[in-house]
Amino acid sequence: MKNINSRIEIEKRNEKFIRDFLNLSLDEYFKKLASAGKPKGYADNIWSEENPTAGRCGSVIGALRLSNKIPKDYIACGQNELNGGSHFYLINTTTNEVIDPTSYQMNKEYNYENHHTKFLPQISKNVADTLNALDLKIDETKFKVVKDKRGVKLAIKIKK
Repeated sequence: MKNINSRIEIEKRNEKFIRDFLNLSLDEYFKKLASAGKPKGYADNIWSEENPTAGRCGSVIGALRLSNKIPKDYIACGQNELNGGSHFYLINTTTNEVIDPTSYQMNKEYNYENHHTKFLPQISKNVADTLNALDLKIDETKFKVVKDKRGVKLAIKIKK
């Protein structure tokens, strides 16, 4: 039986997604992520301009979620890992097919299971840098941006 979420299958979906939703080639996508620089607090030893997706899964998925650049039937999600880390990606809730625009940071197959849809409302520097690098804007029909009393920017989902 074919593994629908093998690295090869995910990379095919990634390339189509990046082309159709971001209007970028894979090379352009990598260059734009590299231009955002090393994500603050993540991937200290593995991020490089040659590996610009390292440590960016949360900020890329956060930027896609806030800009509403998610294909029909997919949701933004993450999963906690045994080592205390986490990984974020898009999953089709009907077929379980994954789009993982930062899968390139990994050397091996990833086990996509037990996802959650919990996202913090803060717009972190990493998310803001990714929005900027990918020329994305927060979808103000879906999210209201406010500052809390500390001056932290929050994206609050607008209820229908």
